[in-house]
Amino acid sequence: MKQQSQWILLISTSIVSFMSTLDASIVNIAVPKMSRDLNVPTNQAEWVVSVYLVLICVLLIFFGKLSDQIGRIPIFQVGTLIFIIGSLACGLSLNLPLLITARIVQAFGASMTMSTNFGIITQIFPSNKHGLALGVNSSFVQVGNLAGPGLGGLILAYFNWHYIFLLMFQLV
Repeated sequence: MKQQSQWILLISTSIVSFMSTLDASIVNIAVPKMSRDLNVPTNQAEWVVSVYLVLICVLLIFFGKLSDQIGRIPIFQVGTLIFIIGSLACGLSLNLPLLITARIVQAFGASMTMSTNFGIITQIFPSNKHGLALGVNSSFVQVGNLAGPGLGGLILAYFNWHYIFLLMFQLV
């Protein structure tokens, strides 16, 4: 594979990794506002955060094994599409059950991408570049984790909570 193609794929997988982890951390700051806007107790609104994280953890091994059987890139591509659809559905949700259902969809997509991104990277890069490529991807992941609360606060200062999900839809 050409070196330029390797880097394009690395940046593509890293952007999706960034969005998946950003989405996990950006929602935390919006829970109180969601609770008020959806007229539900905070402990119920917290399911929006929990269902996403728990489902990703539960599905990682399954999608990793499935990607070994049918290919990492197709699982990653379908996962990216599902994640985008889930993000749009979250942004358009008008009640808690719809929002939680959309987060479940989003988590399915995120787990598909998270379970395959390292495998894709090690598949397309020569072994002497694995450390560099995986380090780049891991940096995107950590920036996503760190940026979430600040970006979420900035968005919530000017817009309603729906925009934290619509941002995901627009950036991917």
